[in-house]
Amino acid sequence: MTIAVSSNGENVKKSVEWRNKLKALVQRGYFLTRRSEPEKRGFVSIIGAGPGDPELLTIKAERVLREADVILYDDLVSSELVDRFDARKIYTGKRKDHHHYEQEAINEEIVRHALQGEKVARLKGGDPFIFGRGGEEIEALRQHGIRYEIIPGITAAHGASAYTEIPLTMRKISSSVAFCTGHPVNKIQVPDADTLVYYMVASAVHDVLDAVAAKGRDEHTMVAIVQNATRYNQKIITGTLGELRKSEQAVSSPALLILGENINQFISDNWYSKKKKVLILGEDLVGYAPDEYIKVYYPCIQSEETDHHTLEQAGAVDLNFIDEIYVSSLACIRNFRELYKDIPKKIIIKTANNYIDDEYRRLFSV
Repeated sequence: MTIAVSSNGENVKKSVEWRNKLKALVQRGYFLTRRSEPEKRGFVSIIGAGPGDPELLTIKAERVLREADVILYDDLVSSELVDRFDARKIYTGKRKDHHHYEQEAINEEIVRHALQGEKVARLKGGDPFIFGRGGEEIEALRQHGIRYEIIPGITAAHGASAYTEIPLTMRKISSSVAFCTGHPVNKIQVPDADTLVYYMVASAVHDVLDAVAAKGRDEHTMVAIVQNATRYNQKIITGTLGELRKSEQAVSSPALLILGENINQFISDNWYSKKKKVLILGEDLVGYAPDEYIKVYYPCIQSEETDHHTLEQAGAVDLNFIDEIYVSSLACIRNFRELYKDIPKKIIIKTANNYIDDEYRRLFSV
C-alpha cells in the first residue's frame, strides 16, 4: 500500500509527520481495503473467568479458550488457569495504581488482534458485566464492526457467598440484595436492600462503612469482609458495623464486603476452610482427593521468557496458608528455592521419589 500526504509544499515537515502517523495506524490494522476487510476480521469472546478458583470456569468458556488464537487476560486471572491453553497470552492486568495496560489500550489491543483475523479471547476476572468494564470493550468492538459474544462468569459476590457459607438471600432474613462498588469514595451508594455487597473495598473499607452508617444502619448490623474469595488464601473478617468502623485491621486486594443479618449464618469452620491446602511443584502424581484438598499449582518458571504475571504469582504464594508441599519435579524445587529461602515448620513435605527428596534436603539443608 502506498501512502501519499501533501500540503502543497507549504509544510513538508507536517506532511511527513502525518504520513508516518497514518503508516503506523495501517500497520496496527486500523485501515483495511474493501477486499480484505471481510476476510480479515476475526471474532472476540469476552469471557468471565470467575472469582479465583480455576475450576469455576464454565464449560463454554473452556471450549472457547481452547479454540482461541490469542488470550488477553486480567490480573485476577490465575496463571494456573491460563497455562491450560495453547493460545498466545497477553497479560493486560490492572490494579489500583498499578496498570500494566490502561482500559483504552486494552480496547485497542482487542480490536487490533480481531482486525488481523484472529479468534480473540478476552478473559476477565469474575463476570464481565458486573464491575468488569465489559460494556466499554463491546462498545469498541461495535465501533469497528467486529463480531463478538459474551460468556458470563461467576461473579465475586456469588463465589464469596458459597465459599464462606454466607447466603446472600434467606427466607425471613433477607429478601433483597444489592451489588455496589466502593469507588469513587465520595459517591458511595447505599441502596435500601437487606443485604449489601460492596466490590473493590481494599482501600475503601472505612469509607464504605461510614457511608452505610450515615444512612442509618444499626451499628450492630453484621459485616463480613472476604479477601481472595474462592482462592486457597481466602480470608474472612467478621464483626459488627460499629466494631469494624473502629478497627485498624488492614485489608488486602481483592476484597469485597457483605453487610446484613444473613451473616449470622456464617461459621468459621465452613466447608471450604476444612480442606487442607497442598502446594504442588510439578504434577499431582498422588491424586489428592478434591473433597479433602485444595490443590495450588506452583507456576514453575522454566525460561527467561516467562511473562511478568507468572513471575509475580510464583513469588506470591503465601506459605502461611499451605499445609503440605508435594514435589514431583527437580526443576520446580530448584526454582522454588530461588524464591523461597525457608519453609514454615508446620508444612509437611512429600516428594515423588528419592532423587527429588535428596535434592530438596540439599537445597534446604534439612
